[in-house]
Amino acid sequence: MRRAITALEAAGAKALVLDLRDNPGGLLSSAIEVSDLFLNEGRIVSTRDRNNRGRAWDAKEEGTIFKGKPLAVLVNKNSASASEIVSAALQDNKRAVVVGERSFGKGSVQKIIKLNGDPPTALKLTTDSYWRPSGVNIHRYEDAKDTDDWGVKPDKDFDIVLKDEERLEYLKFRRARDMVKGKNFKEEKKDDKKGDKPFKDRALDKAVEYLKGKIG
Repeated sequence: MRRAITALEAAGAKALVLDLRDNPGGLLSSAIEVSDLFLNEGRIVSTRDRNNRGRAWDAKEEGTIFKGKPLAVLVNKNSASASEIVSAALQDNKRAVVVGERSFGKGSVQKIIKLNGDPPTALKLTTDSYWRPSGVNIHRYEDAKDTDDWGVKPDKDFDIVLKDEERLEYLKFRRARDMVKGKNFKEEKKDDKKGDKPFKDRALDKAVEYLKGKIG
């Protein structure tokens, strides 16, 4: 990611959209590293266990890229865990505007404990919770209400909620865009009589509109 963004910046990029929609997460260490790329100071995330003991990670100035250039982050209801850590860190530190839908709300930390036995087995145990820089728990509990603080909400006036049919078209668009096509791949022909139109990505359009306004 560092190489890709550095190359874009060298080619003249003045703003960046980080698309974390449908990103189910990954390693805590990776989320911290990605956040730290864009932050030169401030809290990234902290964890707490059942006894309220925990650890915190702060950004370092060394290694920061894309300094002083506007950034937008796209999230939707399937953005979870590590992607929520990144979007929350950038939002709370006023480094990026968050656009799209409220994220999933997975703020729990699992650890894998290997057990002796044949065949080999392991226990996946929830041990900690994620807390964003603002001090709010990311996790959405079973009894959580929409009015409660969980997940990552888009910034004011940047909430883009998709209708069911629009979400289906978005998924088809992403699948077609991200598919690795081999040399024998044949593009599916569309019936022009149906009046098929290219998918209009309202969340991306909103982010680009914002960034254009920031860079003039």
